[in-house]
Amino acid sequence: MKRYIAVGTLALTVAALAQAQFDTKPAFGTYKKPFAADSLWNSYPVNPVLGTYQIPLTNKPEWDPTIDAGIFAAGVFEAKETDGPMLIYPYPNSKGVMDTDTEIPVPTYTIPHWPATTLPASGGDGHAVIADAKLNRLYSFSNLKKNSEGKWIATRVSWTPLNGSGWGTPSHHYQGGRAAGPAPAGGLIRKDEVNDGKATYDHALSMSLDFTGLSAEPNHYVYPATAADTTIAARPNTGEIPEGALVMLPPTFDTSKITDPKLLKVVRTLMKYGAYVVDRNEDTPFAIYVEIGAPWSAMPRDQLRLIRPALRRVVSHSGHIAGNGRPRVPETNVNLLSMRGVWTKIQGVGPLGFFDTFTQSLQWTAPTTNYDMIQRNFSNGGLGRVMYGAPKAGHRYKFSVESTGGVKMRMWIEVNKVVQKDTKLLANGQSDIIVWPDKGIAYYEALKPVGGAASAKVSLVELPPGQ
Repeated sequence: MKRYIAVGTLALTVAALAQAQFDTKPAFGTYKKPFAADSLWNSYPVNPVLGTYQIPLTNKPEWDPTIDAGIFAAGVFEAKETDGPMLIYPYPNSKGVMDTDTEIPVPTYTIPHWPATTLPASGGDGHAVIADAKLNRLYSFSNLKKNSEGKWIATRVSWTPLNGSGWGTPSHHYQGGRAAGPAPAGGLIRKDEVNDGKATYDHALSMSLDFTGLSAEPNHYVYPATAADTTIAARPNTGEIPEGALVMLPPTFDTSKITDPKLLKVVRTLMKYGAYVVDRNEDTPFAIYVEIGAPWSAMPRDQLRLIRPALRRVVSHSGHIAGNGRPRVPETNVNLLSMRGVWTKIQGVGPLGFFDTFTQSLQWTAPTTNYDMIQRNFSNGGLGRVMYGAPKAGHRYKFSVESTGGVKMRMWIEVNKVVQKDTKLLANGQSDIIVWPDKGIAYYEALKPVGGAASAKVSLVELPPGQ
């Protein structure tokens, strides 16, 4: 009896230790483990079917693939609540720092909490990532550097929710510094992961391809990418893999020839999770990114060369297993509509409502007086920025309003300047069903009653057949 109790106690102790070890894992949506458990970055495909296209050698066949913390990688820096703010200034002779979501250049961009250790990559992209858990934001920068006056300058600033998907959406289409739309932290091999003793990294990797491997427009990106590198006439894409594609090594890949332990861990990750193509490079068959400052070393060239001819694009799968071990359920009610763009005052006294990227809504922060404030958006920048996220002719959509302060919203759709559909003004909680007309162009109106602060948020979601 005593022996039985001892064994049972031992079993409980082992289980408790195992649970304790599990509990010490970084939580999802944090500095060490960005994005939600069901983010594609943190999920692996089930029964992936691989294509036949082989990533080619480049125009410089002597150039090997790379897996390193090179000048085009990024560092990820943790912002604390005690960190002070920092102003990001524009480059000389530019219109301002581009806010990639609002698509409006601003004289300066304020980062509320700036880690003193922030250091951008030295390559031309100047990537850096700041994780701010307090604000649930992951900031990334393009061409970040200090100027001769000691001020931080950048060409653009992007953000994505730290606990989000890690990819853009049809409404918030550009959420990071990578060409495909995600932040450079997505798929990055992090400092603390390199020597953690695990056989694989617990997430997909991020990869860039040369022009010779990437596919040309209009098939230059696919879900989950929401954008892609622009075409360069002198070096057009000539390959067959779009940005956003997942590439993997087949289960039959011979790992016995990979003796370097760091490379073997990458290989095993490519066999389980794969790597998403997020950017274009020049002359390197493929590059996989490692966080700057990680304990990394050069990969054996002869072993590295074995990977390129074996990599294949995933052309189908049976779903994904999320980072929490559960089947991933893709989101279906995807909002297609953003309220970005220029809003023109039609009537009213007081400041206009403005598009706030962090709430994805119109915000009135000061009182309006005398009579209702009416403002309209004719910019056409809120729909169709993502190829697969544009409304389709003949499909049915639900236009919904969520507002405070009595604000009402309206959308009307024209074809050849003739109104085909007008939702009229809708209040908080109201909606309207739209059958999208062919070649329809949408415009928007907001009506805010006299009074103080108010807000309005709208969505356009495709309805399934029969609903």
